[in-house]
Amino acid sequence: MVTGNRQLADRARDLAAQAPRGSLERKAAGCLAVALSTTGTVPAARKVLGMIETADIRDRAGQLLGELLQEEA
Repeated sequence: MVTGNRQLADRARDLAAQAPRGSLERKAAGCLAVALSTTGTVPAARKVLGMIETADIRDRAGQLLGELLQEEA
C-alpha cells in the first residue's frame, strides 16, 4: 500500500496529540507532521527534517518517519 504525505502527516499529528505535553515524542511528531504536510514526497520531508537544529528532535522525527513507513509496508 502506498501512503501519501497527507496520510502520514495525519498519523504523525495523532501521535503528537497522544504524547505528553513538552515531551520529545510530541515535539518530534509535531515537526514530522509539519514536514510531511508541507512537502510532496517522503524524500522532501526527510530533507526538511534535516533542517531541525535540535539533534534529539531531528533524530526522533526521522525515526518516527521510518516507523510510520514501516507500518504501511
